Amino acid sequence: MKKCLVFCFALFIAFDGRSQLLSDTLQLKAFMDGLIQTHLRDKHIAGAAVSVVQNGKILMTRGYGFSDMKAQLPVKADSTLFRIGSISKMFVWISVMQLVSQGKLKLNEDINHYLKDFKIPATYPKPITLKNLMTHTAGFEDRLIGLFASDPGPIKPLGEILKRELPARVRPPGIFASYSNHGAGIAAYIVEQVSGMSFNNYVEKNILQPLHMNVTSFRQPLPRTLRPMMSKGYKFDEGELIEQPFEYVPLYPIGGAASSAADMVRFMKTILNYGRYDQFQMLDSVTLELMESPAHRHHPSVNAMRYGFMDMSYNGITVIGHGGDTFWFHSLMALYPEFSTGLFISFNTDKGAGVYSEVLEEFTDRYFPKRPLRKPIKVGKKFLERFTGAYRINQYAHHDITTIASLLGDIVIARADSTRIKMVVDEKAGYYIPADSLTFREEHGSKVIAFKENERGEITQMFIGNLSILALDKVSGLGSTSVHKTIFLVVAVITVMMLFYWPITSRARKGFEPMGSTLLIPIGAKFVAWVNYFLLATFYVGLLIIFRDPESIVFGVPVSLKILLVVPFLLFLTTLLMFMNLYRLWGNRRYKVWSRVFYLLISLVSAAALWQLYYWNFVGFNF
Repeated sequence: MKKCLVFCFALFIAFDGRSQLLSDTLQLKAFMDGLIQTHLRDKHIAGAAVSVVQNGKILMTRGYGFSDMKAQLPVKADSTLFRIGSISKMFVWISVMQLVSQGKLKLNEDINHYLKDFKIPATYPKPITLKNLMTHTAGFEDRLIGLFASDPGPIKPLGEILKRELPARVRPPGIFASYSNHGAGIAAYIVEQVSGMSFNNYVEKNILQPLHMNVTSFRQPLPRTLRPMMSKGYKFDEGELIEQPFEYVPLYPIGGAASSAADMVRFMKTILNYGRYDQFQMLDSVTLELMESPAHRHHPSVNAMRYGFMDMSYNGITVIGHGGDTFWFHSLMALYPEFSTGLFISFNTDKGAGVYSEVLEEFTDRYFPKRPLRKPIKVGKKFLERFTGAYRINQYAHHDITTIASLLGDIVIARADSTRIKMVVDEKAGYYIPADSLTFREEHGSKVIAFKENERGEITQMFIGNLSILALDKVSGLGSTSVHKTIFLVVAVITVMMLFYWPITSRARKGFEPMGSTLLIPIGAKFVAWVNYFLLATFYVGLLIIFRDPESIVFGVPVSLKILLVVPFLLFLTTLLMFMNLYRLWGNRRYKVWSRVFYLLISLVSAAALWQLYYWNFVGFNF
């Protein structure tokens, strides 16, 4: 007992001692200056804003670099606005919980009870609740088309946007999380319906104005008084920073807010102070405590999703908050409830993507104690083999032309040796050792991945420890990337061959009579096949031209793509004609065997290409 008390006291001193380093603001500022300026230089980022609070005190708010490169305007922490992306959702969730605390909303109620302009279809027996929306477990597919806009024209009432863009339900609610922008948009719309106010008016009256967040706004365009304070967004391309236009988010509650580092201090302090800011109680402490508590967990070894808060816990230290990304701005709000500490950071350049995660890890490593690592267990090769394969992030569109983007989310697990597995993400490998029967720990770190098995003992899902907002499905068979790459490669080779082989050989044979009694494929059958593959080549080349910048689809479907989507219908007709020709040719022995086999091959390849286009929703106007 005595030894236990001594150990606990020593642990307390260690925890307290490390966290107290934050109170040395000179040392903190020196550390952050070096860290941020290094990232700005190495990653080619124009500017950043940072704020740190602890125990109700502002430890630092600082701007780095420039908000306007051309005018050489420096970032000012108290007045320069940055787009905070999906951190905007935290204002949606706070609004929801305010109405829950007032008894106007119920977390486990069917959300159809609150919807007026549209209803959620009964695809599954179990209804979707506000808790499902807050934990991203509603079971919606993801929708990317129209998520951004180049002008304010598409910014319509939330009900109108959601009625038009309502995502399909693709899995039962409450089982797996899959991050949903439209789910959060539905929650904001419910706030409007219950409060009788637009979301802009509600959030200004009930959060922004009482917290004196005077340079924070969801309005697009920004109010005239705030426009001069808005940082420019930048893209680093070919060695220079290129200024980009203002990004409009039609479904504005989910990612349209702009704020300053100083304003975000007020928001973080309020949450860390049990929902209170001076005399204003943004949220009562009981409701806030519920909001911060675990609400959904994929596996006992991975972080839980809170009620709106992402669980970003790292090194065994509880970290909750939210990240936010637009094209040009990348932001993070991270709260350490155990240490009453908050960190906000935002970058104004595309190269800032992912950098805030690096800052979070470096900040946590320096100022907070690491928990002991889980000890590995001894296993054999057979044990490791069952986890190998490709896993696909479950956040993607199932029913429109952006489905093909899901291929970009594949993560490959392979057996490294008899003791480890290797996780390959974007050609970068990380090594993990087994911690229990379904959990693996980073070989030299605390990051965790876990797996789910079905009743037959087959691995079906993978979960990444600090990504509570999504799951990864094990992919095999016709859905695997390798299958689709193989089909595309075969189709590409045959297409090139068809476009040049028959025209060249026909020209070479001109004036020569075929020898023997066998005949060549009739010119009409050849022509149909050539047209078929010409159309296929046209479609592929057209897609490459239209999607030189694949992310442009989030701004909407261009007219050129709508016209191009007519081609698959023509391909269906030409492929059908090819099979009709094949039927006539196949049983006629007057035609060369090789010619008939070749025509069979090109007919099957065309059918495979058409199936692949159908699989990726390119057959039809799916947008």
